[in-house]
Amino acid sequence: MPSIAHHSRQTPSGVTGFLPVLIANLIPLVGVLRLGWDPATLAVVYAVEVVLSIPLAGVKALFAAQPPPKDRESGVISVTEAPLASKRGAVRPVTWLPPIHLRNIPFAAAVCGAAAWITLVVGVAFSQAFNVPALFSRPAVLASALALVAGQTIDVARDYVGRQRYTETSPYAVVETPMRRAFFLVFALFALPPLDAAGGGVAVLAAFVVVKLLVEWSAFQTTHGDEASSRGRISAWLAGPADSPDQPEPIRVPDAEPDARVPAHRRTAVATAVLKTLTSVAPVYATGFFVVWIAGLGLFVGDASGAVVVGSGIAVFAIYLGALTVNAAGFALTYAPVEYRRYGDRLIAYDTWLDEPQWAASVDRLRDASVVPTRLPDRAFGARTVELTTGFGDDETERFVGPVADGEALVSAFDLPVQSTDLPPMDRRIAVVAVGVVSAVSVSAVAWLVGPWRSSSGLVQGIVLLPFLAWPTWLLWRSAYTEPE
Repeated sequence: MPSIAHHSRQTPSGVTGFLPVLIANLIPLVGVLRLGWDPATLAVVYAVEVVLSIPLAGVKALFAAQPPPKDRESGVISVTEAPLASKRGAVRPVTWLPPIHLRNIPFAAAVCGAAAWITLVVGVAFSQAFNVPALFSRPAVLASALALVAGQTIDVARDYVGRQRYTETSPYAVVETPMRRAFFLVFALFALPPLDAAGGGVAVLAAFVVVKLLVEWSAFQTTHGDEASSRGRISAWLAGPADSPDQPEPIRVPDAEPDARVPAHRRTAVATAVLKTLTSVAPVYATGFFVVWIAGLGLFVGDASGAVVVGSGIAVFAIYLGALTVNAAGFALTYAPVEYRRYGDRLIAYDTWLDEPQWAASVDRLRDASVVPTRLPDRAFGARTVELTTGFGDDETERFVGPVADGEALVSAFDLPVQSTDLPPMDRRIAVVAVGVVSAVSVSAVAWLVGPWRSSSGLVQGIVLLPFLAWPTWLLWRSAYTEPE
């Protein structure tokens, strides 16, 4: 299988292609040797570069044309379980940029989320150790940091886009090297001040710049090299997992009009995406983000000021809302634009927004079909969702068809083995109890926030216990649905 870290396209660049990055990285060395930069200045310069270069990798990942591998254990980022990760099709907002593949959005979002976390940790830690505003007020510092990012941007424009490397790389290949490089640099940045304080002086700072330049060269070889066997150990580590699957087989759609069309009910799909995110994802994310925030403050800051705590808390909450938005949008984009079409004995799920078929199956091989009774938006909008199995052996897949406005039309159009599309009634007693539990917890939380008895320890305990309160309540609510006979 082809490598995901590079491809066989020969480039005439070599050291010449590395020249913009080399020049940009020599500026900090001049600052150390000629301008007398101290560890704080050097650390801030490289921190700005790390913070800005990771989102750049996320933008690059949007254009990667090769599919991501499904099974992945040793990578830095893995989001292949996201609904959009298997989406076919792309959009091209402007002609001077490559097409954006929707399946790459989870990768770009994960990278930008990582960048936000790194920014938060580094920013909070540096604000306690250095006078960051004063350092940024020095034009040479900001110019040096922006030059480092500009060097990478020039390389992206000239090589990744100009020479069309995006056509033969996967999103994992794009994000793996920058993320590993960023983690290395962040750890090195935190080690720089103690090493200088131990008496290293200018020699330590200059050595740090040289080591960083070697890492940049290894990263350049990783993304521009042509033979994996020629890499050094650093390049091999920066490359990460080396294999990518082949392109999926194209789905052939007949030129004739379909025998039947059943579009998804978009409002129901969007409502389902929001509800699933709020009930299944939000509690887990809330606890995870809160624990990381508290651990970060304790590990990197210690006795933080009130402004740092409040500012970092707002930043964490913004990242949390962004993660929930991406999760809900991914589900909605997966199901809302789909139209289910029948051509002879084939069912084709067709994305009408992207004008691209998503999957196909033989109608005769659809089995284990049943109406999903546990989706509240289906009941609210009168829609129906059918769960069924397609394929056999390695191709066997559990799929959701819908939600659609007319369940009977769906069953009839595709000869689904479903006896009835009527949803069984809910057990209202259980539903009332579940709603009562949610209301009691919500009222208690509000009362604690505005009452005189609030305490920081209580807040920590409440957020940590949130999933353990949410999951039993959600399971209680689901038990109010009775399975169809």
